[in-house]
Amino acid sequence: MNETLTGFAAIALLGFVVAFALLIVFMVMVQPIWSVVDCAIDRRRGTTGKVLWILALILLWGVANWFYGAFAAANRMLLGLTRLAWALAIGLVAAFLVAFFMNADFRRGVEREWQDFGGSVTVQAPPAPAAHVAAA
Repeated sequence: MNETLTGFAAIALLGFVVAFALLIVFMVMVQPIWSVVDCAIDRRRGTTGKVLWILALILLWGVANWFYGAFAAANRMLLGLTRLAWALAIGLVAAFLVAFFMNADFRRGVEREWQDFGGSVTVQAPPAPAAHVAAA
């Protein structure tokens, strides 16, 4: 039996998917490279600071760029776009939680997708060792 999402649930899910895709493209492909280049050409930062930041940006590729871009970037556009990405990520999580807890159709759709994905977790305890009773 195939069920399709309609109404609010379909629009909300489409909005989450599009916003999440744009956020991922920016944060994975554009922003890390932009952060390294911004750090390398920053005239206010000394050589030691540049080396340390660039090492952190390369070694902690997915994490350090969020903090560099939001708090230490010299380029105003990088600073603004990273802060916008932070706000969008927090907003997406908040909107998802509100939609999940306030809309039964959305919740059922998410739960159905989770079950289809194999998200049910089954924990099976190992059998208890047989107790050997020593005959006296």
